Amino acid sequence: MIASNTTRVKTKEIIILTLVWGVAICLVNPIGDFPLNDDWQYAYPVMKLVEEGRLEMQGFFAPNIILQVGWGALWCWIWGAFSFTVLRFSTLTLAIIGSWLFFSISRRLHIPSKTSLTGALLLLSSPLFFNLSFSFMTDVPFLVVMLASLFAVLLYLQESRLKWLIIACLLSIGSFLIRQPGILLMPILGIWICLEKKGKEGSVKTFLLLTFLGVGVYFGYEKLVKPLIGISDHFVPVSGLYLDTVLEKPLSFVKELFKKFVKTWIYLGFFGLPILPFVWDRVRKIANLSFWQLSGIFIANVVLLFYLHSTGKIFPFGGNILYNWGLGPELLVDVYTLQIPNTPQVPYNLLYALNFLSQLSASILCMVIWKNRGTYSFIQKRFFSFLVFFSLLYLPAMSITSFFDRYLLLPIAVFFCLLMPFFRYPKQVFVTYIPMIAMGLFSLLATHDYLSWNRAKHDAFLWLQEKEVTITQMDAGFEYNGFYNYHTDKKVAEGKSFWWVTDDTWVISFGPIPDYHTAHTIGYHRWLWAGKKDYIHILQKTNATNIK
Repeated sequence: MIASNTTRVKTKEIIILTLVWGVAICLVNPIGDFPLNDDWQYAYPVMKLVEEGRLEMQGFFAPNIILQVGWGALWCWIWGAFSFTVLRFSTLTLAIIGSWLFFSISRRLHIPSKTSLTGALLLLSSPLFFNLSFSFMTDVPFLVVMLASLFAVLLYLQESRLKWLIIACLLSIGSFLIRQPGILLMPILGIWICLEKKGKEGSVKTFLLLTFLGVGVYFGYEKLVKPLIGISDHFVPVSGLYLDTVLEKPLSFVKELFKKFVKTWIYLGFFGLPILPFVWDRVRKIANLSFWQLSGIFIANVVLLFYLHSTGKIFPFGGNILYNWGLGPELLVDVYTLQIPNTPQVPYNLLYALNFLSQLSASILCMVIWKNRGTYSFIQKRFFSFLVFFSLLYLPAMSITSFFDRYLLLPIAVFFCLLMPFFRYPKQVFVTYIPMIAMGLFSLLATHDYLSWNRAKHDAFLWLQEKEVTITQMDAGFEYNGFYNYHTDKKVAEGKSFWWVTDDTWVISFGPIPDYHTAHTIGYHRWLWAGKKDYIHILQKTNATNIK
């Protein structure tokens, strides 16, 4: 009877997650055969595989992507044709699977069903996860496979059965075939097992086996598989760049790691804001610290804010997904290249306030974890210790050559996990959910707007094609010039987009640009700005010959 009730409860929560996700998808509207962000690079080999039966890549990028290409091709084959809409739905499907996995991990850690459901909803509604789920970017697929691998690790820790270790390793390899840092799970797990068992009970052999397996898979794929299938020339040599930086500029490397740590810490504080009401009873205990301790925390955060101000790096730090007051990069020439303020933005002072609030949130939530770590159950202590150990080694590797906010999906999921055992629900439970609802509403509205203006941009691109304007005659934005006009000998000039623009007689933009006149506009609505009607502009150089 107990098992039956448990199964029923789990099924109920899974259904709730699925229904919420379905409603969100309908409200955002993912329909549209257009690329988003960097996903044109990952969609191109899918298109070639589906339409021509061969693997061909375009551009230079860091992720391995091969498993994602296979996943996308499977969806397109089932559908019967290549389409960005189909690829978008392939990621949306993985996203809901990821929430199921997160919920299952929580339940396996003996976290109550209500809290596990809340945690899964927090992950689903988190701005980065939500927005990236509506593209064919690698971040959500990578996180989902990593969550599956971590679930297998948890089962191995609980049951000590070899099959779970093997499954964890296979899933680690799968995540590696999407993004390289996934392979780190095997050697890090080996190190952690060796440390936990203090080198006894065959732990050294396990460490050596997992390390050699990870190294073997890495170099086997790099040195054998990539050349064999002819894709080596399209990958940025991130490992070599990483080693060169460590060996040649160790001080610069440490400095960069510190900067990335500070940014990560503030991002975690921001995405953790909806958690504060759920751990408020623990927060109040922290408030009992001495005056000098609380003053020290406050002053340290003020100093950090002034430091960030002096460096010109204020939240959201020019992240790839989260920007001034929206989600998704504005990759059109007027806003991105020329820095013309043609899109609505909140006052910069508000970003300073949000930066400081996120710092305080991070400080409080980290103290909640630290001061209450002794209340974790035995399995929670074991699994959380591994998660923290893994995250501390994973994050520097994930941001070898650059740092984007979307790299933080796994640390965000880990952060949520560490805090969930402390969740409490007061009598006025709805009030507790208000910040979570507000964050989720921001994610939904901002992602809707991102898809909305990209849909209008796609209509603008089709309008130009109908007028017989080719891609070589226009700057249609990063995704379009990359997907349709990629070439290795691009020339970058001042005032011209860095992407593959041959001739910018025609431009698709958010608004006016000097020396251009508006030939046509396409309207769309911004839900995040109370339904404000805005326009995508099709511009032509003033001295160019008009089209009919």
